[in-house]
Amino acid sequence: MPELPEVETLRRQVEGALAGTVWERVTAVPASVFRTPARDLQDGLAGARLLRVGRRGKILLLAFDGGQTLLVHLGMSGQLLLCPPVSPPPRHHHLTVGLEDGRMLVYRDPRRFGFVRLARDADLSDLRELAGVGHDPLDGSRSWEEFASGFAGRAGAVKAVLLQQDMLAGIGNVYADEILHEARVQPTRGAGTLTPPEKKNLFHAVRDLLARAVSLGGTSFDEAFVDLFGRPGLYGMHLKVYGRSGEPCTRCHTRLKEATVGGRSSVFCPHCQV
Repeated sequence: MPELPEVETLRRQVEGALAGTVWERVTAVPASVFRTPARDLQDGLAGARLLRVGRRGKILLLAFDGGQTLLVHLGMSGQLLLCPPVSPPPRHHHLTVGLEDGRMLVYRDPRRFGFVRLARDADLSDLRELAGVGHDPLDGSRSWEEFASGFAGRAGAVKAVLLQQDMLAGIGNVYADEILHEARVQPTRGAGTLTPPEKKNLFHAVRDLLARAVSLGGTSFDEAFVDLFGRPGLYGMHLKVYGRSGEPCTRCHTRLKEATVGGRSSVFCPHCQV
């Protein structure tokens, strides 16, 4: 499933390529991904101008003139693709947008675990899709002490805590494993046992690793995620533990082990991570 680095990659690309453009022709094929009826999407977006693109966790927020915002969640296989003029839309497309310059923006989701919803800006704070979305790990204004305070009252393994979206929005299974390896903390470690220095180290690991992943366009598996221009993310070549159970640790060469945390497979180094 695309996580924060993949969604942030798309956010930056969509804003850079499309901010200020008018969505002239909008076609929505009725499908389960739409939480706003297809006809209402078409009527609400046709002729609207995209102003800016934000993100809350793994959800893109496309803000338009007229006081409305389009929420887009990629789910497991969703893609936003910018296609050249007169090119046919890819298979499994649900939403196609004809832009004023002739290009076409397409939302497709073969497995249909994502969603699209159009909402009034005044109603955003009440949407269930945004309820409980916590702090953004890339927010540069947040201190490590504030990060550490988020562990108060949270029981269970540290990896399970990192995956709680009201704690840090946007982290999923892939980057949780990578962050914990970088911070030298075992995923099965009790969150309540972390010392202040360990929390500070984890804070910096979260920020640094996610920023590096964004700089490389995120991670792609079997091309389920591609960026706005159809290109896979390159961070997969830098994964240290995820998907590498039984292989040597890149840091100390100890054989990596696998455990289950909160129903998720977790790979870690039994020597480096304590």
